[in-house]
Amino acid sequence: TQSDEWEKLKDFHSGNADEKFLDVLDRQIKRKGAIYVLRNGLRLSGARFEQLAYFEPATDRNPKAVENYEKNIFSVVPRLRYKPDSNLEVDLAIFLNGIPIFTAELKGEYTGQDVTDAKKQYKTDRDPRDKLFSPGRCLVHFAVDPEEVYMATELEGQDTDFLPFNKGHDLGAGNPPNPSGYRTSYFWKYLLSPDSVLDIVQNFITEFRDRDDQGKLKDEEFLVFPRYHQLQAVRRCIVDSERNGAGERYLIQHSAGSGKTF
Repeated sequence: TQSDEWEKLKDFHSGNADEKFLDVLDRQIKRKGAIYVLRNGLRLSGARFEQLAYFEPATDRNPKAVENYEKNIFSVVPRLRYKPDSNLEVDLAIFLNGIPIFTAELKGEYTGQDVTDAKKQYKTDRDPRDKLFSPGRCLVHFAVDPEEVYMATELEGQDTDFLPFNKGHDLGAGNPPNPSGYRTSYFWKYLLSPDSVLDIVQNFITEFRDRDDQGKLKDEEFLVFPRYHQLQAVRRCIVDSERNGAGERYLIQHSAGSGKTF
């Protein structure tokens, strides 16, 4: 999509453009995080790549914007070997234009394990010092079985905090029965569709800083990934406002501590 800039890079770094690009990309993701790089592009000596992901244009009046949006490349890699010279694999990795954004450990009848084992695997067998699992490089890690989905934006060994990405059922936790398949099929169909992923990367993932006991912002930032009810509430409000226009009133009703402010 940015062939002119690529030609500039090749001219500036004769015969070494690929290596230079990957080196700068790697350093920028390490320093600023994948979400920043995907949203803001990459500047390097000799060229500037304005965007590493193209988000949905507000209208279809600009054919080039629509064309670029449709050129985003999603890759789904099963059993990704993420560490050289080892047999270490993660069940699933999802890439956007070559940049890893999600991983997942999948459990089910064929393994004799469930989502608890998937969470344990992240806590005990996945080293946060490895590049794929270091903070900010991958946007979220999912533990999935046919019944439930949990997620964590940062791996911290046994201290890793997994939050549910479940729909809720019968005024409680979990997911409702699905007469046409797994209870967690919404995870693939609703969350992981291309349009949905790009929407989340552009609009929902937030870099957040907590406050200390004195109310001052802490230095350390962490990523916030929307839970199912947050994502659904916002998207429903948007659909309704598109149908009925601006100025309507909305009530987000949910339990205390569920993330309504976000």
